[in-house]
Amino acid sequence: MAVSAYPEFFNDVFGPVMQPGSSSHFAGPCRLGNLAGNLLGEPPSRIRILLDERGSFAGTFGIMAEDRAMVGGVLGFRPDDERLFRAFELAEEVGAEVSFEFTELAESRHPNAVKFVMTGRSGREAALVGNSTGGGMVETVSVNGFPLHAIGDGYVLLVFDAQRRIGEEQLAALVPGLAGFVESHEVAVDGRGVLHAYMLVAEPDLAALGGLPTAALPGVAVAVLEPLLPVVSQRDRRPQLFDTMTAWREIGKREGLPLWEVAVRYEMDASGWPRERILERMRMLARLMRRQTRAVYEEDVIVPLSPFKPDFAGRWAKHAASGGAVTDGVTAQTIKWAYGAGSGIPGVVVVPGPMGGGGGYIYAAMSAVQDARGLGEDDLLHGLFVAAAIGAIAYSRSAPTGEVTGCTGEAGTCGAMAAAAIAEMAGGSPEQVENAASLALQAFTGMPCDPMPGGLCQPCRSRILAATCTAHVFADLALAGHEAVLPLHEAIDVADGIGRGLPPELLCTSAGGACTAPAARRCRTDFEQWFAASKPEERPPASLI
Repeated sequence: MAVSAYPEFFNDVFGPVMQPGSSSHFAGPCRLGNLAGNLLGEPPSRIRILLDERGSFAGTFGIMAEDRAMVGGVLGFRPDDERLFRAFELAEEVGAEVSFEFTELAESRHPNAVKFVMTGRSGREAALVGNSTGGGMVETVSVNGFPLHAIGDGYVLLVFDAQRRIGEEQLAALVPGLAGFVESHEVAVDGRGVLHAYMLVAEPDLAALGGLPTAALPGVAVAVLEPLLPVVSQRDRRPQLFDTMTAWREIGKREGLPLWEVAVRYEMDASGWPRERILERMRMLARLMRRQTRAVYEEDVIVPLSPFKPDFAGRWAKHAASGGAVTDGVTAQTIKWAYGAGSGIPGVVVVPGPMGGGGGYIYAAMSAVQDARGLGEDDLLHGLFVAAAIGAIAYSRSAPTGEVTGCTGEAGTCGAMAAAAIAEMAGGSPEQVENAASLALQAFTGMPCDPMPGGLCQPCRSRILAATCTAHVFADLALAGHEAVLPLHEAIDVADGIGRGLPPELLCTSAGGACTAPAARRCRTDFEQWFAASKPEERPPASLI
């Protein structure tokens, strides 16, 4: 029942701010758990989590901390909460029994579908089915057996009327008490009654809703799904300013504005926020990305290790210091900061963009160029706005996630965002900025998503490093006059079509591609044995990203 939405920078592209892990396999499941906990409305005594036996979560279960994220979400932890990594321990402390089941989910065929069936301490029961749709974004499919579509961009008041006791007069008394009423939805299900759902932009004051007869009428229950996203949808949201770079460039030319200023205007229309608030939010994200890339080198932090996740950043630092590095200059610095971005340190939050940690990888490429050219913080900020708008175009036309479009959707989109940002920082024309993005994306079109359990973060690590470390190359090619031929939106459409044509085993299920090699199978066997013998709190935040 969500208001018609289009991608914006702080919900879809650079979000959510989270503990290290996969945005679709860690932040998304956590958010779905949050919604499930909202629906239950009281501390759980039992949490049953059902996963599609042929879905993506079944293929990578536990590798990306999906299990801890789901449980922690029900307990009320958001994606940036370090307690997520102790979710099982904390569930046991509060007396919540947890179980996982792999079965067929009839309610959703999405590869990232999950069903929560919960019992509260009072004996109350609730069930929620939802999908993690990529980049940390989610959608509900059903609540307590009633179809409901919500994406977490507002408050949703749910009134369950099992015996159909609430009449028109009582509903009429209810609606005026809802501040910021945006949209209503009513659905009847045989044997379950009626669900009345109201989307709001402000938290409802349940005590003030005198027309709500929850105590007087049996079979009537109320729940409130709280917003998950930093930008809450407004009733007067402006139309999407652009969904192609061609239109974006035309606006800038017509109004005499640089690309980054048009991007800021896009976000003002999308969010309803004032300009200064948007600028400060991006500055805050830049500070988090900087720490994400540098904490492993500059702070006294502990890098979580396992037999399947070494200290890549430490190895690179030692190699570079030895004088044996082949790469130098911008590329060497990009590698250094990129390894920092992927260190996966609990307590050092990461910024997706669109893959988990992707914002840090994009920042790594931009920061290396900033240092090499002596650019200022404003130059980098302008580049981030351009990168964000490139991401918004990608989300408008595609699903940049491994489960739908393969590694092209994730690493490829990150590379395009970084290349465009660097071209902007280097003073490129709007046409050159678009060429940089399109060239980068074309180079990564057709990549599967086939993470190898126990495979030392391969092939994920190779692909994101390749995308990150060639971003300045494609920016340079564009600045030198190399035309991409395909406008960015056409390159996105091509990549989307190819990605959606990949078989399911190549879409983040760890069932095909590199995972079929004999060495990968041995890695998986070793990993599964280690995983079964280890405790959840002993596992790194994410073994593949």
